Amino acid sequence: MFDVITIAEPAKKQKFFKKRKCKIEALQTAVRGGAPFRLISITPGTKGIDWAQVARCAGCASQCVLLSNKTQLPESTPLKLFAADTLPLLIMLNTASNMLSTDEAAKMRRLLIVDKVAVLPKYIDRIILNAAKIKIITDYPEKYYTASQRVMERFGAAITVCSQTEESEEFDAAISLEATENAALSFAFERATKEGLVNLIPDEYLRLCPHDIDKFDFACALFECSGVRAIGELWLDF
Repeated sequence: MFDVITIAEPAKKQKFFKKRKCKIEALQTAVRGGAPFRLISITPGTKGIDWAQVARCAGCASQCVLLSNKTQLPESTPLKLFAADTLPLLIMLNTASNMLSTDEAAKMRRLLIVDKVAVLPKYIDRIILNAAKIKIITDYPEKYYTASQRVMERFGAAITVCSQTEESEEFDAAISLEATENAALSFAFERATKEGLVNLIPDEYLRLCPHDIDKFDFACALFECSGVRAIGELWLDF
């Protein structure tokens, strides 16, 4: 589960001598295909937002929170801002798989995957048939051990997992968050536009997102925290 925190404007007509308490309302919202998320609406009091009360409302069940860009979490709060780590790179893997499967070059293709924090081991099967050689750069090679065994047993394919590439290495294609210079074709997440990413999100999920919350971050949270598998199938038109 994750929490989406929105800040409401207090009523303008207030007696100047009347102190107003911070008001917090929480509503659990169901999501098709995944676990629910919690929407927490805050109306600041005279002294602002009672973040200790917000944290109690969120409780230990909350893995992280989404906030409007205009709002900052105080350092004293135990709440943790959500930061996507899996969906952005997975979208690029899906995009590459979709595009590279349309030609006959797979038998000769050399593919580079830059997955520094090792978020793709469960999904690497999606790209195996689209390259003859796959090299994965990661800071956590041990997380790819099971995936290496799985693709060998299932496809008879071997993947190379290491911490860096050689300066002279060249690849036909690369999947990464940031563009790489040693690949002829780059599927880099930084090339995606905000509009293009939002357009990927099915409306049934998009309409659940409050207007002041980043819609793509919301989609990432639905996938990474609520387990909505359908969002993990998204891909871009490059």
